[in-house]
Amino acid sequence: MSWSHYFEILKADNNLEIEFYTKQCEKENWSVRELRRQMKSMLFHRVALSKDKEGVLAIANKGAEINQPSGIIKQPYVFEFAGIPEKYPFLEGELEEKLISNLEAFLLELGKGFAFIGRQYRITLSNRHFYVDLVFYHYKLKCFVLIDLLCGVQHKN
Repeated sequence: MSWSHYFEILKADNNLEIEFYTKQCEKENWSVRELRRQMKSMLFHRVALSKDKEGVLAIANKGAEINQPSGIIKQPYVFEFAGIPEKYPFLEGELEEKLISNLEAFLLELGKGFAFIGRQYRITLSNRHFYVDLVFYHYKLKCFVLIDLLCGVQHKN
């Protein structure tokens, strides 16, 4: 890691967070730009909220080890790169358009192993057609990941 990596990591709040970002940089080979993005999106805190304390300590000591499919899907996702204000009531079509126009950043937020397949992908079940907003393939899990965007705002036509 470069001096710039250490300079950014030392801005963290506590030793556990510093260890976490250091191990993740080493394991994931993050650029300084990616490290800044992960720290700004509070990856450490999101992992801490989704896992037990011993799990976070283990991640800080040896990096994130993914043993189950549930470990690959983050909760929650942070889409700051889409440029939509936090309190702005947007339509799912707007969100989809923003995510597609920022596909590289979106794939980085999803995590390792995701490959983009398509958008508004038609799926037929029992002779009924459905359209999935975004379709990805996860090469480690060897399965498709279907994302149906749902925004809580309903607009009348």
